[in-house]
Amino acid sequence: MEQYGTFFWLIITIILAVLCIIAFASWISKHVEELGDKLISAIKEKINAHQVKKILEEKKESILKPSTKGKNQTDEEHQALIEEVIQECDIANEQKEETEQEKKEDKKEEAEKQEEKADTKPTQDRQSTTLSKKAKLQLERIQLDAENLKHAGKFDEYEKKIIEGLAICSTHLGLTKMLAEYYFTTGSYKKAFSLLKKIIERDPQDHKSLRQIGEIYFVNEDLSTAELLITKAIKLKPDNPKYLLSMVEILYNTGRINDAITYMGKVIKLRPANTNYFLTLAELYEEIHDFANAKKWYFAILEIEPSHEKAKKKCKLLE
Repeated sequence: MEQYGTFFWLIITIILAVLCIIAFASWISKHVEELGDKLISAIKEKINAHQVKKILEEKKESILKPSTKGKNQTDEEHQALIEEVIQECDIANEQKEETEQEKKEDKKEEAEKQEEKADTKPTQDRQSTTLSKKAKLQLERIQLDAENLKHAGKFDEYEKKIIEGLAICSTHLGLTKMLAEYYFTTGSYKKAFSLLKKIIERDPQDHKSLRQIGEIYFVNEDLSTAELLITKAIKLKPDNPKYLLSMVEILYNTGRINDAITYMGKVIKLRPANTNYFLTLAELYEEIHDFANAKKWYFAILEIEPSHEKAKKKCKLLE
């Protein structure tokens, strides 16, 4: 144990040392960069000064140099050369001053921007936090009120309350699901479909929405798309009998009754006391003329509900 402890602290020490080296290297890099900028600026200034000096020396030589024209060179020419030198020096100095002034103004402007950001950001953050908390509380209250209206059977008011919440936050997932569920159960499939698509875009693993979209495609007789969506919903939630029943409907309507029987058997395993499912399975067996299994499930219904009229009649017919 002591060896493991020593090894552990050795690893920690190495990690800390590496972190320190990285931090020191970052600090050195930053300061080297700043020093480089200053050095480049100084070199530029020195080059400018050197250029000015060179111009002056050239002009000076041209003035002091014995003229090749001899006596024909006049004092006016000398004076013109001197004025030209002075003018060029003034231009060079002005350019240098303008460059320095521009640098100062840029630095000042950047500093003002940084100060402005520092002053406004905390205020904006506080306002954003306050608004989000206020909106969150308001939406929670609306969601609770909507649930109470639903339990009271006031469905028109329930719909209006959810829409009120979505007007505050159109991306609220909980309210969107509530409204989609309401439209789906009331048969407003067009309205439900647009909301269900939004839910799937945000949460592709929402099996309930996938199944409901599949049902809408089934109602619109697009059975292949319906089957794909219901299959995906079943993979995500294989123990939901509603999803399996949806698949039974699709298989039955596409003539695959044996496959429908298989899925109906899965439904009964999940809900072994529901005689309605027994009745559906018995009728499916009758469809393929498997009367022995059909009779077996009709008898299973009578074991749970001895007074079930349809099961009694079927048992007599199949004797």
